[in-house]
Amino acid sequence: MLNIPWVEIFNQSIKNPELLPGLLSNYQVNGETLQTWALPAVEMNEAYGRKVLFKNNEIEVMLADWRFQAEASPHNHGQAQGLIWFVQGNFSERHYKFSGTNLVPTDDKFFTEGSIVCVDQNDIHSCRPEKTGLSLHVYSPPIHKMKVWDIKGQRTLTVADNCGAWIPENPSLIIEERPWTIHATA
Repeated sequence: MLNIPWVEIFNQSIKNPELLPGLLSNYQVNGETLQTWALPAVEMNEAYGRKVLFKNNEIEVMLADWRFQAEASPHNHGQAQGLIWFVQGNFSERHYKFSGTNLVPTDDKFFTEGSIVCVDQNDIHSCRPEKTGLSLHVYSPPIHKMKVWDIKGQRTLTVADNCGAWIPENPSLIIEERPWTIHATA
């Protein structure tokens, strides 16, 4: 797992996302391998178990093992762009934007098992498996100061780098909190 040239693989596949599975297969990484590396979610509020497979100053590779029909909170990816490979299971993705001080859905997309999605730092989205699922996330630079939008509480949270895309129950994972009435998109 540690001898995979993740930066090289990212650089090749960000322009051609469909190359990602083939590039990884050169290092004996496939859906079955990734399933053995996955970690289940620990807390009930977590949509998925989060396992960082690799991280350096250039890249972060994270594996998400999704609970049954659990939905991530709307979030961005800090300053990162990246790829999400829906390794196992079918997923829906919802994009959002602000209208005044309300976060509203703009479009929904459906992805079958094996699909790969590109994301950038301007995206606000959430993902949800149709049943359970496994997804591989490759970001450059690593996720830093990700924002998670709490629709129910109408607040924007900047979360710690080791937090997933959910509203953390542990207050130490919240770096900053802003109500939507003040700088909703900031």
